Amino acid sequence: MVGRDHLGPTAVLKSVSKIDNTLAVNGSLLNVKFSPATLKGDNGIKKFADFLMAFTQLKIRHVQFNVQSRETLLDAQKHPENYAGLVVRVAGYSAFFVDLNKHIQDDIIARAEHTL
Repeated sequence: MVGRDHLGPTAVLKSVSKIDNTLAVNGSLLNVKFSPATLKGDNGIKKFADFLMAFTQLKIRHVQFNVQSRETLLDAQKHPENYAGLVVRVAGYSAFFVDLNKHIQDDIIARAEHTL
């Protein structure tokens, strides 16, 4: 649920791993938004690889990522002409951010922006 992930991305994985996915007829999805700075350089890539390893070890079935800052997304709302190529994950699909309605844009912006 948006706004409930206060203890970081690894805590999110631990919580999601407790869900009984046999009860979800159409499956479930996990949206994780990372700050672009957190994935920079060799150290950022290593931390991301460790995160993905935890994801697989916890046997979670699905995860999708956005790596955009809140500031970038807010600027894209104000100046869509400058962000025609900005693609984001929504909920099981990708879309051009500026083509989404404001309600969906606001939902993506409201997602917690994690660091590793």
